[in-house]
Order: sequence, then structure tokens, then C-alpha cells
Amino acid sequence: MSQKVPTLRVDPFEGKAQIGFARREITPPFGIYGRMWGASNHDKSEGTHKGLYVTAMALRSQEGGLPALLVGIDAASLGDLAGREGLEIRAATLEALEIPPSHLMLACSHTHSSPWAARSRAHMPGGDLIEPYIAQVISAIISSCQEAINSLDDAILTFATGSCNLASNRDMIDPHNPSRYLTGFNPDVKADDTVMMGRVVRERDQKIIGTLVNYACHPTTLGWDNKLISPDYVGSMREVIEGATDFAPTLFLQGASGELGPAHQYVGDVNVADHHGRQLGYAALATLAGMNPPGTRLEFIKAVESGAPLGYWEPRDYAVPGKVAVVAEETSLPTKPWPTIKELDEAIEHERDSFARERLFRKKSIASLMGTSPGITLTSYGWRIGNILFVGAQCEVYSQWQIKLREKYPDFGVIAITCVDYEAVGYVVPDELHDLNLYQAWQPPFGKGVMQALLTGSEAALNKALGGSQ
Repeated sequence: MSQKVPTLRVDPFEGKAQIGFARREITPPFGIYGRMWGASNHDKSEGTHKGLYVTAMALRSQEGGLPALLVGIDAASLGDLAGREGLEIRAATLEALEIPPSHLMLACSHTHSSPWAARSRAHMPGGDLIEPYIAQVISAIISSCQEAINSLDDAILTFATGSCNLASNRDMIDPHNPSRYLTGFNPDVKADDTVMMGRVVRERDQKIIGTLVNYACHPTTLGWDNKLISPDYVGSMREVIEGATDFAPTLFLQGASGELGPAHQYVGDVNVADHHGRQLGYAALATLAGMNPPGTRLEFIKAVESGAPLGYWEPRDYAVPGKVAVVAEETSLPTKPWPTIKELDEAIEHERDSFARERLFRKKSIASLMGTSPGITLTSYGWRIGNILFVGAQCEVYSQWQIKLREKYPDFGVIAITCVDYEAVGYVVPDELHDLNLYQAWQPPFGKGVMQALLTGSEAALNKALGGSQ
């Protein structure tokens, strides 16, 4: 009988780079247009639960070069497809920082209690505050990125895998109409509960200068009855983690949460959002507490004879990988038949139901993006730091995407980020869901094969960052 050669060391998901953090507040003024939910009976925000923030992480090789900026933004989206505010925000940031497009990811947390800062809403109550708010967000992004760059220092980034059961599947068959699905808690399907917890330790003094949390769960705790601006669960999650790390900034990165959300959601009580945030925060801290010191890996040392023959392991110093690569690849995603702008304008003109008109308006915004081409081209990001991979997608994606990528690259910590540069184009769902009466399937313009196309594009970017095929 053949014996498997035992594993004698465990390398962490770790990399060396120059890294810096900075944060700016982007809490909007009182009374800004904030109707994110069609079921809401109000248009203007009436206060603030917790502040909204931009958190920037700058990174570059310890050998120098242009910095790359990963920016977490407490926002559902960067405007919408009607006004293309996201393009404007990116362009202004790239110009100010003098970096190429591949070196900037603007990662929306996707909180549904942020203002809808789109010029298409300027005619609504509180819409007069949208234009100055867009300018406020641009200024905060640029300023935080510049400070993060100025604070670059030699550091070690370490990720570890944990779990949190906050997220649940939210594709629920309507019990009153089995021919359609509701977007609500489905206890019969297990959700991906993976938490990727990151720690950045400055080499010269071993101080934690920042943490990162990559988790897939829609920030939809707060629903149509909530009238307060809020980061949802992300706010109290940050407070928990930062309170335990000497207030080093926590950068939240939304994972592939297309079908994932809290079981208890759509409420008006902000205490529920705070409860959810503490749940994720403590899960992330448990993962952080289980990490070895930076720059060490667990190694088998020797056998020790005792009452039982014992295998003795301990953390030992090793040469932390320092390869840094930043890649962005254009990915063409297949589309399905979609009405033309002219057809949608005619439908809007004759539609009297407000909910139906809103859906038609969003279809029109997507139609303008599609044009006459057979597909929609979006950007797939692939960044590498040591044996950590950051992969970014510009849409909302089902968790199959992050699960498949982590299976594809088992020797790397895969940080799967969605809602990057997000302008509400919609969802990427697996093929088996495309023909269902499911919002996440009928809302977006994408056709069958879109999940595989996105996976192929993501893998192409990651393989290029790795310097070859995998």
C-alpha cells in the first residue's frame, strides 16, 4: 500500500509590497435624494445612521514603479448607465493620480442605504444635491488616494480564510405563485460563507496599518422603511475590527453576492444592521486572531517521542514572495435580445404604473450601453501581490464565480471583488437560472454563457498577472 508523502510546511497567503491607507468621509447632506427602493414612500433622506466613507489602499512593488489603488466606497453604485457618472469619477481620478486604467479599482460596498447619486434623478425631490455630492465623492477619492500613496511603506499583506453565516441564499420560490421567484431568504440552499480576512503589517515597526475584509452578502438589511443614510452592516463591522486593531482602517470588498443576502433584511431598524455588522466583524476578528506572525510559515520541525509519537510544528521565518503585477483585460459578455431605445421610449410614454415605468427606464439605460454590438465589453481586473490574487468584476455576480476561481487557483488567496466601477448594469447568473422568472435573471442584458465568459476573462487577467497560463 503506497503512502502519501506528508506535507511538511504550510505557506500562508502572503506578499511583500509597499502599502499605504487613507480614508475620507462622504456622508451626504441632509435631504439628498435617497430613494433606492421602489417600495419606499419617501424620496429624501431624513438623517444619518452612520457616516459613509471612502477607504483607499495604495500598493506597489518594493522595487518601485507606479502605484495601484484599490478604493472601497460606501455606495450602491457610481451613478447609473444613463449618466455614466462612474466613467466621470474614474477619469477624474486617473488624471489626478497620473496612473493607467489598470491601476484603479473603485469597489462599491453596494449598500442600498446610500444616496442614488445619478443625474437621472436630479429632477426628483432632493435631486438638487446630487451634482455637488458627485463632486464631493470625486474629491474624497482623489484626496484619499493621494494620501495613501504618500504613506506607502514596506509591509507584508497576509490573508486567511474564515467563515461567517450572515449571508444566506435569497432565491426563493414565491409560495403564492410558484411560477416566479422572490428575492428573499431561501433556507433550502446553502450559501457560500467564505470570509477572506487581510492584515497589513508595516515591516519597520510590526504595526498593523490596515485590514481588508472580502465577504459576499448584499447590504440590504435596511429596506424601504429606512429613511437614514447608512453603510448598512459594513459600518458596525468596521467599528468592531478597527476597535481591536488600534483603529487601523478596514477596507471592505464586496464579494460575489448575486444570490446572497442576510436572512433578516429589508427592515427599518438600524439596530438590525448593527447586529449583522458585529456578526461579520467578530467572524473576521476570529480569522485575524488565527494568523501567524507576518513573514512566518508553519513548518514541521521534528518527531518527539512521548506517550505517543508526536509531530512538532512551529512558525518559522521564510522569504515572503514580493512579486507585484497589475493587469486589466477587456472581457466581452454575451447579451440576450433587448428592446431598442425607440421601443422603450414608446413604452414609457404609454405606461402609467410607476414601478413599470422605472423598470422601463432602467432597460433604456442598458439599451444605450448595448448599442448595436452583439455583446457588452467590461473590464476584468487581475492583480497579484506575492501569492495573493485580487480579481475584480464590474457587475453583480453569483457566488459560483468566486467559488470556481478559488478552485482554479488553490495555491493563492483569491480576493473576489464585485461592483467595481459599478453603474448598475446588472447580474451575472449561471446558465441554469437564465430561463427562470427570477429578477436576477431577467433584469440584466446578459445572455446564456455569461458566467463562463466572465470566468474566462477573469482567468485571462489573473494568468497574465501570474506571468503565464495556469
